[in-house]
Amino acid sequence: MSALSKLTFVAEVEAEHDRAPHVRKRFVEGVEVQLQALQAEVENKPFTLTRERREKDEAGETVKFDKAVRFSTWWTKGPKGYSVEPRYGSKKIQLSDAGSIIKTGPKLDDVKAVLELLIQAANAGELDKPLLETSERKRKADEPEAAAETATAKPETPKTGKTERNTRGH
Repeated sequence: MSALSKLTFVAEVEAEHDRAPHVRKRFVEGVEVQLQALQAEVENKPFTLTRERREKDEAGETVKFDKAVRFSTWWTKGPKGYSVEPRYGSKKIQLSDAGSIIKTGPKLDDVKAVLELLIQAANAGELDKPLLETSERKRKADEPEAAAETATAKPETPKTGKTERNTRGH
């Protein structure tokens, strides 16, 4: 009996393409940043979000440094209290058929409670469907309107079937 006969061979193995854990992790990281900003606002301290960047210096060596990046809070204050609009990146997440904005109470502690509930719901997998829908990238080929416009924009010549030129060879 040879050593290879102990192994099991297959023609091809499919890789697992479950994006849910990655999307869930990114959303939770975003909520945690919101909680940090909320804590800074409660303490009346400025909050700046920084990301690590790399740049080459005069000697040509790559140097790491922290750079401040744009940041916007998910909560707003209205006449009847605060409201929270969760996002995935810059896109609004439609969590309910009623809308994407969550009403909270008149205090910032109510906003904190909502953000913590969002973390719990995401970790439990309750937000996977809306998060995956929001995180999808729309491609031009997927949109039927764009495909119809390009098909009618350039008529084909009757003899060759190639598209007609509208310019003089430039």
